[in-house]
Amino acid sequence: MDEHMQRRLEKQKKLFTQLGIHLDARSIHEKVFNNKLRGYDPDEVDTFLDEVIKDYERFYATIADLMDKWQEQQIVMRELKAGIKPEPVMTHTIDPKQLEDIILNLEHNLKQLKTKIRPEQDFFID
Repeated sequence: MDEHMQRRLEKQKKLFTQLGIHLDARSIHEKVFNNKLRGYDPDEVDTFLDEVIKDYERFYATIADLMDKWQEQQIVMRELKAGIKPEPVMTHTIDPKQLEDIILNLEHNLKQLKTKIRPEQDFFID
């Protein structure tokens, strides 16, 4: 197992422990069952546990994402309570005349391209 995966699984285990969740992807993967004469098919059990591991990975990713968003919201709330206003989002207004010029220029360029690609007039539908 590579170092990145090792760190990721350790973070997952730590978070799950904090949340009171006993199983994590690694403990599921490393679980060994005893074989008995009339037991379950080991390949079938492994396949099922692989699906459970994938779900745990999705749960972990969702929980981590939600916790990050929650922390961001906490920072925004603290700043608002302290009187710090968030920076406004810059919006650009486009002059209608400027937009019309851009569209006309694009249409002109498109017509030039059409004649260069295929000079027959009836080839393209306008």
